[in-house]
Formats: sequence, structure tokens, C-alpha cells
Amino acid sequence: MSEQSNPISVHIVDDHEIFQTGILDAVEKFGMRVAGRSSTGYDALHNIRAQRPDIVLMDIGLPDINGVHLARQLTQERIPSRIILITGLHDSAQTLYALRSGAWGYLSKGITASELIVAIETVAAGYYIAEDLPKMTPDQFKVWMEAQLSAVTRHSRETSTGHFVPLSPRELEILTSLTMGMSNKEIAQHLHISQQTVKNHMTSIMTKLNVNDRTQAALTALRNGWVSR
Repeated sequence: MSEQSNPISVHIVDDHEIFQTGILDAVEKFGMRVAGRSSTGYDALHNIRAQRPDIVLMDIGLPDINGVHLARQLTQERIPSRIILITGLHDSAQTLYALRSGAWGYLSKGITASELIVAIETVAAGYYIAEDLPKMTPDQFKVWMEAQLSAVTRHSRETSTGHFVPLSPRELEILTSLTMGMSNKEIAQHLHISQQTVKNHMTSIMTKLNVNDRTQAALTALRNGWVSR
């Protein structure tokens, strides 16, 4: 961690107040400085541009802008803040797509406070992907990412634009239900899963397809022949 005279500054982006407060408590407990908090992607974009915190802890499933899209935007603007994306649905393929957006770390919402702090301290100096993987320099990360993408896309479909989109069987089931006009509640009942699980999968699907809403996800799936009506 940075010396007490120059603590790591952190901006928290999450639309759930309880989770946001929990992160704030953990960060302050370990001597880091909370530079600010945002509940929406648009607020975060404005605040991060102004504050330039060392670290941004950002939920992927924001109510307005997908966290991955926001990470990509901040990266394109060359904002120096290092982004750690957080998700309620941990999936190896989604991890890769999230990290390709320009994020420096990726965490599940099931992490403990101590794991969160380790991730923040690691990202302050390099990339953090998982607790069992060593900290990586940008060059090491590039090599690792190329190897992982090669493994993930080897048996995946290729879109008309040349992008590989590895969707799981469950995600394809949800997309199929979506193109039939089902709501999250109806999909949950149809597949015998919870509405929160459906929501988490939809976040993963939109991240992988690089779209902002359910309609775009459905159109992309139909256009590429992954589902049929």
C-alpha cells in the first residue's frame, strides 16, 4: 500500500447503496482515501474525469451505461485512473472481455474485504486477474491475454465483423427466450432459475456482445444466427 502520507485514492461506482457503503468502509479501514462515489455511469464519467483517482472500483451492471463500455470510454480518453470491474456473475470469458475494455482488474461481488484490498494494492502497481495469479506488468498481461483469448475463441463462433463471442449454453437459452419476447420473470420461470440469475446472465451477455440493452442483444443473436425464431 502507499505510504500514509499519500494513500491510494479510490472512486466507488455502484448503484446498490449497501454494497457501495461496504466497499467504502473496507477502503477507509485499510487507510485508503475515498475520492468519491457514483451510482450511475454518467455520474461516474463526470466525476472520474474531474477527480482522476488512482483506482476506480466499478460495477459492470450499472443502470445506464454498462461498466465495460464505461471502462472503454475512460481508456480511450486516456484517463490515468486504473479500473477494477466488479460483477455478480463470475465467468472466465466475461473476465477476458472486461479486461480487454481497458480494466486493470476484475472481481466477483463475493470477495472478502481483505481480498478487495489486495486487489486494489495489486492494481496500483500492475494487473490483477485472480488471487491465484501473480501480479502482471503490461507486457506480461498482453502475453497472458493473447494466450487466454486464443483458448477461449478456438471453438467459438465468429461474428460477421470478425469478433468471437463465446456464449455459454445457458446464455443461448436466455437469448432464445428473449427473442420470443419473454420478460426476465418469464425467462426465470421457464428456465427454473431466479430473476437475479437471469439479470446476471443478461449483464454477461451484453458485455460479451458489446451492446447496451436487451433489444440490441436479441437483434445481434438473430443477425448472427445463434438463435432462431
